[in-house]
Amino acid sequence: MSATATAIAEGTGCVTCGVCQSVRDWEGPDGAELIEHLVRGRVEDALREQGLHVRDPRTVPIGVSARHIHLSPGHVVALFGPGVRLQPWRELYQPGEFATGHTLAVISPSGRRLERVRVLGPERTRTQLELSRTDAIALRIELPLRNSGALDGTPIVALEGPAGSVTTDGAIRAARHIHCDPNEAAGFGISDGERVSVRVPGPEGVTFPDVLVRAHPGHRLILHLDTDDANAAGVRCVTHGVVLV
Repeated sequence: MSATATAIAEGTGCVTCGVCQSVRDWEGPDGAELIEHLVRGRVEDALREQGLHVRDPRTVPIGVSARHIHLSPGHVVALFGPGVRLQPWRELYQPGEFATGHTLAVISPSGRRLERVRVLGPERTRTQLELSRTDAIALRIELPLRNSGALDGTPIVALEGPAGSVTTDGAIRAARHIHCDPNEAAGFGISDGERVSVRVPGPEGVTFPDVLVRAHPGHRLILHLDTDDANAAGVRCVTHGVVLV
């Protein structure tokens, strides 16, 4: 037995190949699929380390979703004054969505604050605050993991703007999700509302389970992770994951 293998067997060392984490994260019913998943991941990672381009047919680009706020029309007026409408400051990846030039202070029931949280547009029917777990710890609140729009029973947090303050309809940690067009989903062998796993390769690679598929006409393909998940997986500005079906 090699020195490395002996160290692993004795619990005094580890080869950082990601196999242990992948096995722990695996939720599929078939052991043969797990073997294929593990072998494919290790081989692809080795090829990438040699500078060779590898692209799985079920590859999805990854976007990092930082803390942000969606506002209802009434709350836009209350926070920024009469006659104000949300206007694009920077277009986002999904058509019709944009970052505005507005930011707000977020204030928890304990008085803890997060300053300059970006407002996204366009307006929505309900005011929604999306934070990471790290943000929630800083604010000393418990945030549930929810799909966007599922706000019932979530914490109420105050928002402070230049013209006034309001309370949110809810605050959440946004569940991991994939945006895609129905035709792209069909090509992956998945459908709207389905839950899949996504493997992020690399030395810090992670397999994320329970990723919601949101397939709607006109959506552009992307996996949304919050900043905590992205940092854990070593996501950089151009990173792709592989959808596991």
